Amino acid sequence: MLGDRHTLLRIAAAVLFTALSACSTTPATPPDNSAARAANAAYFTGDFNCTKADAAQVDLKLLNAATMAYLEKCIRFEAFTDGSALYVNAAHMKPIKASAVGLYWKDDEVVRRLKLGPSFVVITGRLRDCARHNAMTVQAAALQTAPSAVPAAPAIIGACKTAATAIFISEAEIVPTAMD
Repeated sequence: MLGDRHTLLRIAAAVLFTALSACSTTPATPPDNSAARAANAAYFTGDFNCTKADAAQVDLKLLNAATMAYLEKCIRFEAFTDGSALYVNAAHMKPIKASAVGLYWKDDEVVRRLKLGPSFVVITGRLRDCARHNAMTVQAAALQTAPSAVPAAPAIIGACKTAATAIFISEAEIVPTAMD
């Protein structure tokens, strides 16, 4: 009789153990992050969507002096550039004083053309805060990763790696000059 009791206890323990282990292996449902993904997609869509029609005309000196007033806005201005720095004029080809604005170009062909020699350009683009842009890049990388995986380190490259603000240039019209 004592042996029957142990056998029943062993069977009950085995059934309980099996039931518990079956519950613990059920995969967790990943959180619904579709709203966060949509917000990220909307933010990054704004990088290169400025047009001449919706851009505010601004002087390059004013942009440099009051950068924060133009954050997240479409702007349009004239400058000399070699693709990596902005110049007020061609007289001395010195970068504007204390300029911390980086440049991201939508059209790589324009950048290749500018590397041949500085040109006068009319730039249309969105001025972005690099700290926010980099944070959104990190968040986007985390959202693209499986919930249990370690997120890949996002590639924060270009102007937002070293600048406080950057202009995401949607359009750049190179104006022919006597130098061309």
